[in-house]
Amino acid sequence: MRRVRPPSADDRSGIVLPRRRLLRALGGIGIGAFALPGRPEPADHPAATGSRAGNGAPSPPDDWCGPRVGSPLLVPGEAGLFARLAPNGAPLTLTAKGSTGIEARWPMAFAADHRGRRFWNPTFAFERGERARIELVNAIGEPTIVHWHGLANDTANDGAGLTVAAPGSRYAYDFVVRERAGLYWYHPHPHGLTAGQAYRGLFGLVVVDDAEDRALRTALDLAWGRTDIPLVLQDRRAGAVYDATSADRHHGFLGGAATVNGGTDPYLDVATRTYRFRILNASNARTYRLGFADAAGKALSFTLLGTDGGLLAKAVPCTECFVSSAERVDILVDLSAAAIGDAVVLETRGFDPMHFDPPATSTGAAAPAHAAGDWPEGASRRLLTLRVRERVAYRAVVPARLSAASEIDVAGARERAFRLGYAKGRWRINDRVFVMGETPVEVVRDTTEVWLLRNYHTSMPHAMHVHGFHFRVLERETSPDALRPLAVDERGRLSTDLGWKDTVLVWPGESVRVALRFAMAFPAPQTYLLHCHNLEHEDGGMMLGMKVVAG
Repeated sequence: MRRVRPPSADDRSGIVLPRRRLLRALGGIGIGAFALPGRPEPADHPAATGSRAGNGAPSPPDDWCGPRVGSPLLVPGEAGLFARLAPNGAPLTLTAKGSTGIEARWPMAFAADHRGRRFWNPTFAFERGERARIELVNAIGEPTIVHWHGLANDTANDGAGLTVAAPGSRYAYDFVVRERAGLYWYHPHPHGLTAGQAYRGLFGLVVVDDAEDRALRTALDLAWGRTDIPLVLQDRRAGAVYDATSADRHHGFLGGAATVNGGTDPYLDVATRTYRFRILNASNARTYRLGFADAAGKALSFTLLGTDGGLLAKAVPCTECFVSSAERVDILVDLSAAAIGDAVVLETRGFDPMHFDPPATSTGAAAPAHAAGDWPEGASRRLLTLRVRERVAYRAVVPARLSAASEIDVAGARERAFRLGYAKGRWRINDRVFVMGETPVEVVRDTTEVWLLRNYHTSMPHAMHVHGFHFRVLERETSPDALRPLAVDERGRLSTDLGWKDTVLVWPGESVRVALRFAMAFPAPQTYLLHCHNLEHEDGGMMLGMKVVAG
């Protein structure tokens, strides 16, 4: 039985204050008091104990996304924002709460206390096979629930929104982390409210460890928080309000500023060695075409180590990769040949977003304008600058074998198709929209299926996510012209298709065939979801229920 009870007085401490009331509550202290160069941040600030690379003093947070332009990258430390929290089996309380706009990067955050330290949107560090016991406290004034994205949980622990925690109540999670080592994440999943809550700051990372990843870190001399660094990408609009228009609901909510770990255009001071970046696209809808370039704009190569479901079998050299909403990439950048004073830029490069504008309605209403804002979808933007400041002796070679990542045998597998398109003012899967309690997709446990995800030409890219199971991409067909040069094999697959996935981007006119093995550790039937991870599309009903039943 899931416990539901009102929060304690301590749980209510994070209620949001409107900006004017907040300033009055400060007793006449001007905002400038928070903006003095080098002034320490308040102890309760989500980043107060996070480390920042670079030599300059931390810039003060603004009222919506943290440090000002050009600040040092916030590298998660031992406490504070995105800090690594290793429960080691201990029970934890995770509180979804509001935070004052001046003191936080987002108007909402998850707070946790562990061993005398305060964490905001903690990075949960689990060993494969570890038991996780986390109680969610809902102190945000609207229903919510946490989805453990990429983790193979039963329905009760998946957090898909079939059950939610009402305002002032609690929801207890108790599950075993069964996944391979990799970067996963958690975010809200209450149907119809997911996009707004995630945009306002309710999300965090999950890092799973195992022997294969430890061997890689040893071989490359990598250390978490120093040379093994998470990068959380999110585009933001000025102000903290999520106010999606009809155009936003159609195209997805796009922001005019690119943030990395909450900062805009940050920099990281680095040495002449290899750095590992584990990248999450936490944007509501934006897709990034990631690559590195030198100061002259010349593209530089990097190494792809892993994808959503952990390490690849072997490393793959790349010059760029697409990363859609919810996807993760694990990459390695070798700066050993760089000179002191060099700058290397992580950027998103220009591409055709292939967005579809619907025709005018029968009543003559105009089609919604493309939700471009100050930074249109597909436009280039600098994300992070790596400043080479130190020369070190470093000699390490990427192992020829990274992991025992297996394929899925599809001999005799059942095939089924899913059509992605737009009709009657809604994005749909197989011409259906989500209805709570319905499970039009029914699969038999311990069987293998091949799913054909087919996107209409009169559509837009859709990042398709499957709850509860990872899959392997088998092939891409009729891909857009711009995508074909990035194919790495005769089946049209991209470098990011070569590992285990839980989310895959399907472009207009494209068909992507994926293989799923429906093996699970739970004896009873379980219910999951298939949906687009453009969060506005998800909230709008581009989602189907799926039931896994006994054979």
